[in-house]
Amino acid sequence: MGTIGKIVFRGYAKKENQRWVAICIDLNIAAQGETSKEAIKTCYELIEEYLEFVCHEYPNQLHKYIPRPAPQEFIDEYNSLMRPVLKNQPRKFPQKIWSYEPDNMAFCGA
Repeated sequence: MGTIGKIVFRGYAKKENQRWVAICIDLNIAAQGETSKEAIKTCYELIEEYLEFVCHEYPNQLHKYIPRPAPQEFIDEYNSLMRPVLKNQPRKFPQKIWSYEPDNMAFCGA
C-alpha cells in the first residue's frame, strides 16, 4: 500500500447570524456550530467521512474526488482572509483560517 504524501485541506470559519460556519474550500464541505471550534470540529469529522467514503468506494479514481473545490465565491472569501495573514497584518474577526491534515490517507493505496 502506498501513500499520496502529505495533503492539507484549507478552510475558514465565519460567524453568520448567531452561528459559526466552517468551510473546507478544497473539498466543498461545510458545517455549522455554536462556536468556531465546534464548527471546525464538525467540518473535520465530515472531511474524514468523505475521505473514508471516497477511498473505499473509488480507490482508483481519487483524482475525480480529491480535490473537489468549493464554488469560486468561497475560494475568493478564503483568499481575502489570507491576504492580511500573508502581509503579517492582523486579521479581522469574527473569522478564522484553519487547515486540516488527514493522518489516514495512507490506507487509500493511491
